[in-house]
Amino acid sequence: FAAVLLLGSGATAFGETAAESAVQAQPAEHDFAVVSVTKDKTHPDYDKGDPVGFVINGVHGGALVLVRGKTYTFDIDTGVMHDFYFSTKPIGWGMATLTKGVKGNFTYKGIVTFTPTAETPDTVYYSCRNHKFMGGEIHIVNPGEEGKFSGVKSAVKP
Repeated sequence: FAAVLLLGSGATAFGETAAESAVQAQPAEHDFAVVSVTKDKTHPDYDKGDPVGFVINGVHGGALVLVRGKTYTFDIDTGVMHDFYFSTKPIGWGMATLTKGVKGNFTYKGIVTFTPTAETPDTVYYSCRNHKFMGGEIHIVNPGEEGKFSGVKSAVKP
């Protein structure tokens, strides 16, 4: 699998509702659907930063594994206060913007694409421009290393 998502354990009823709606909202032509909701306890930064967090394909702050050279699309619908972007630091808040290979940073409704390059750091983050600790981490791997992270469940469309 070219892209995978770390799944948190023990989602609350609210998290399951968010998960279902995020998956239903995901158009077939996009790899990831991104929305913003109140964080549940499965978000990696539940007690940090803003009380709202990003949900990707139904998972609160889910970690992604992306392959260098492949283009990924993110369907963003996070609300006008939560501009989605890629960063080299986990805090967000508009800091350390990653621009190489990215089209559409700072989008709250629309499509963002990301093609990790040879220069892309091994770990980057998806974040909010206006708030701290809303997103999650992205592990960048070379082709053929998709299974490098054990215990990761696939979030790729069938």
